[in-house]
Amino acid sequence: MSAGARLRVRVTPRSSRNRLERRDDGTLRAWVHAAPHDGEANEAVRDLIAERLAVPKSSLRLVAGAASREKTFEVEGLDLDEAERRLREAR
Repeated sequence: MSAGARLRVRVTPRSSRNRLERRDDGTLRAWVHAAPHDGEANEAVRDLIAERLAVPKSSLRLVAGAASREKTFEVEGLDLDEAERRLREAR
């Protein structure tokens, strides 16, 4: 997988609903219904980001924070400017 945009995400598992919010500092905040068990929350976050960016889930790779609330995902095929544009426009 070639390098692409890197997105920092702060995750809150076991939320009442799935939601993704872009913060002013460029980080993302994700709330997912899934529990942080066996990677379920990581997969839910991946699904949420892929849907918001309109990219296949396979283009997202968790590069840091698998067992942490603070995660970094790399998006293959998108530069940071394009990822930011899609995050702003998607709603």
